[in-house]
Amino acid sequence: MFVQLIAYALAIGAVIWLLPGIRTDFDLTLTAILLISATYAVLNTFARPVLNLLLMPFLVQTYGLVVVIVDVLVFALLLVIAGGFETSSLLAVIIGGILLGLLRILLDTLLGLTPPVIPGESLRRPPNAVARFFSFSDSATERLRLLRVREAIMIHGIDAAMDGTNVFSRFRRWMQTWLWKPAFPLVPIAAPVRFRLLLEDLGPTYVKIGQVISSRARTLPAEWQVELEQLQSNVKSYPYELVRQRIVDELDGTPEELYAEFDSTPLAAASLAQVHRARLHDGTPVAVKVQRPGIHGQLRSDIRILVRMSDALAGRARWAREIDLTGMILEFGTGLMRELDYKIEAYNARRLSQVLEPIDGVRVPDVHYPLSSSGVLTLEFVEGVKSTDSAAIDEAGLDRELLADNMIRASIKMMLIDGFFHADPHPGNVFVDLSTGTMTLLDTGMVGELTFQQRVRLASMFLVVRNGDVRGLAQTLKSLSTPYRETDDEAYYRDFERTLTPYLDPPPGEKMDIAGKVLPMGMDVLREAGYRIEPGFTLAMKATTQAEAISSSLVPGWTGTEFMSRSFDAILDLLPESFTSDAVEGTLTRQAGFVVREAMQQLPSLQDGALKWIEYLKKGGLKVELDTSGLDTQLTSLKGTARMVTLGILVVGLVVGSALAAGIGRLEGSTLEPVADLAAIVFAVSAIVGAIAIVFLSLQLYRQYRAGRRSDRRSLDRL
Repeated sequence: MFVQLIAYALAIGAVIWLLPGIRTDFDLTLTAILLISATYAVLNTFARPVLNLLLMPFLVQTYGLVVVIVDVLVFALLLVIAGGFETSSLLAVIIGGILLGLLRILLDTLLGLTPPVIPGESLRRPPNAVARFFSFSDSATERLRLLRVREAIMIHGIDAAMDGTNVFSRFRRWMQTWLWKPAFPLVPIAAPVRFRLLLEDLGPTYVKIGQVISSRARTLPAEWQVELEQLQSNVKSYPYELVRQRIVDELDGTPEELYAEFDSTPLAAASLAQVHRARLHDGTPVAVKVQRPGIHGQLRSDIRILVRMSDALAGRARWAREIDLTGMILEFGTGLMRELDYKIEAYNARRLSQVLEPIDGVRVPDVHYPLSSSGVLTLEFVEGVKSTDSAAIDEAGLDRELLADNMIRASIKMMLIDGFFHADPHPGNVFVDLSTGTMTLLDTGMVGELTFQQRVRLASMFLVVRNGDVRGLAQTLKSLSTPYRETDDEAYYRDFERTLTPYLDPPPGEKMDIAGKVLPMGMDVLREAGYRIEPGFTLAMKATTQAEAISSSLVPGWTGTEFMSRSFDAILDLLPESFTSDAVEGTLTRQAGFVVREAMQQLPSLQDGALKWIEYLKKGGLKVELDTSGLDTQLTSLKGTARMVTLGILVVGLVVGSALAAGIGRLEGSTLEPVADLAAIVFAVSAIVGAIAIVFLSLQLYRQYRAGRRSDRRSLDRL
């Protein structure tokens, strides 16, 4: 605290010394400066959090200028509360606030007052008491979350900027060691490590984003792959007390009562939950998955923040509008929120178990339903190692090629035969039992579904990739997509063939990289051409690339062509088993029933429509009606704005004209002296009218803002 006061004193003293527009009517003794810095510290503790919460929604819209506005307001409060300050103009206060804010950040950085970034330790601290007091609503909680995100990014950014071997960096590390007393020595951090630490400090939503990036990690340098893969399972755990309380809230009993044994040390920690080993009263070993505390509110706030940021970006960047960035984030957020309901995950596990029953060597863990709820999931304990642990698999004497084949068959059965598939089979979610060779798919929270037509198109993709058919792959991906802007198909095919041919037809001795090159690059070309992969296919592509990655790690000698060839062989092998006469009959019966029900629902409207058409034809003409109801509100708003602008121009003219007339009229010998009093009255009335107009305009803008917020809430309700 003393070092902080010294830093504030230096910053305030520099502002007073540098700015001639800021003066004091008292002597600037050391005691006076320290008292002023103490006042500034109090304002930073109490006033700054409130101002941040009030103004945080405008952080994106103002390109971060809200931070500057807060600095100016805090400085203005300091001048008022401290007393004895004289300012020459409002501009001096603004410049002084900006300068004080910059000096504060600079001194905090150089003196090591910002917390150090240490691998294995979290930056996340309890929110400021004032901030917690004002977080009484979803809106306030969202603002608080945005404030925490900005704080984490700033701390990591400052640490990255100061990370080095120069004299300032060494001095800063020495000060941080003295002030914060870290458990580990402070050393320079590599960029991949720093990026992983930033995602972990930002919280579960951003860890999930990192996991999505890690699924395409083979396109990144090796050091980035290693760090991002740690996000799959090596996430910081949370205290057992919170785990115990969550179990009590969800299952109406303590872990000691519900389980014969419960290990307080987590077996693994993930972005949304952590897993503890336990034993039932009948002796059955289980894994208890307990949701992180407060995760619902945090994820909801994060998604809302990302949506608003994407909306702001879409208003300024054409590419964000073209790819429908907001829609992509909403899709991501909806899937993420579904993962938080463990009742859905339990249902997914039961259904996937039925789908995988015919596949040898691949299964999902059984769910213990009496000890499961929306926030706690009790599962069969799975012994084994990750599918990428080749050394342990070899030591157990297992056939890695057989394991890869089983994984491929399971993927084909889920995606192309049944259309219900595990959408996140990354290595951290695929365990191999070393005693039996059985592969278990964990974490069934994220699943995908495909219609029959979608499965046919996806199967054709396997065929064309296996055959190295570039044009066929371009056509297949296009059939799996929808356009989001005007497209040029000829240019799309030309760019696709030019970009993908070297990778679908690699030179002798090189492997075809399906997951790392072909599909990601093909989807990039597709997106640049104005197409967007449908959501179901996005998950299917992700699951395909992850299955190919697991197969390639099990059998390094396999090429992408080998993976696709074996996938197509699995299709041919599984189709006769699935499309028996009974199965086909059942499918057709269900489809026919669906069509009949839809047709029956449409019959009344068809009857009415037919009668209307006959009536129109009898009259000898057709009438076309355009629905312009949506334009009424916009036109009314536009007219109102135009009226306010016109009124504003008139008021400004009256204010300026009357002020000039009144001022000139009071000059001795002026010809306008007779109307000076009248001009003064007009000036006063115009000023009052102008003030009222400003109030009404502010209210109108506020109503439009609230209407926009309500529209945003409707878009976010499904989260």
